[in-house]
Amino acid sequence: MKIHFIIFSLFLFACSASSEKQSSSLKEKCLNYEPKKVQLEGELYKKSFPGPPNYEDIKSGDEEEIYWLIKTTKPFCVNKSSYVEGDELHGLSEVQLVVDGLDFYNSKRHLLGKIVVLSGTLFPQITGHHKTEVLITVETLEKANE
Repeated sequence: MKIHFIIFSLFLFACSASSEKQSSSLKEKCLNYEPKKVQLEGELYKKSFPGPPNYEDIKSGDEEEIYWLIKTTKPFCVNKSSYVEGDELHGLSEVQLVVDGLDFYNSKRHLLGKIVVLSGTLFPQITGHHKTEVLITVETLEKANE
């Protein structure tokens, strides 16, 4: 009887270790917030959103705000961060781009509607001007190899 208990205990321990290993490997596949650099691939597009004063409806008088976003080819997750409350974010596929100046838009406009690869750092939605749960500060943006 004692040997059955020992075998059963070892089986439970092995299952538990395997489960923890799978859980940590799933977590490793998630992307990290800044300062870690990430790479995303997806369709680049622009979208209008209602802005000030009420952030509700452009037709009712709110200012139109146009942002560039990427719709990723595969959903992704982002690990919890020390400055973000809550757990990991899963099933993300839309990310708002944060870029440095109008020159970026002028030089990359030809990529709208195309599949692109971009690199940069992720950060969480903070203000009313942030339209997706996670945003990316763009460092590079190029057409994807198709």
